[in-house]
Amino acid sequence: MTPKEYSSGNSRYLGRISKKGDRYLRMLLTHGARSVLRASKVAETAGREVCGVRRWALDVQGRSNHNKAACALANKLARICYATLRDKEPFGEGTVRLSKKISRESFVMPA
Repeated sequence: MTPKEYSSGNSRYLGRISKKGDRYLRMLLTHGARSVLRASKVAETAGREVCGVRRWALDVQGRSNHNKAACALANKLARICYATLRDKEPFGEGTVRLSKKISRESFVMPA
């Protein structure tokens, strides 16, 4: 899943998901997103607590239809997968990306 990017300077604008990239991986992400949506809906109707990404997905599904919510969740899952591979840290642990960026030498201001 590759988002279209319209970036300028310090701001990043990520657009819709295109159909570029690996079809099989895109299919796995969308099926996983549908499974998360269904499981969180079942948990909500059973009276169990739903939090985190599942709550966000149910909120998106409430604002739009099921397929758009599944696509949005697949997009979020793809970004989470990329971030965990990039940072080499499990999802959910607090990572401080800003301090890493500031400590890089490319951002050091000349004296």
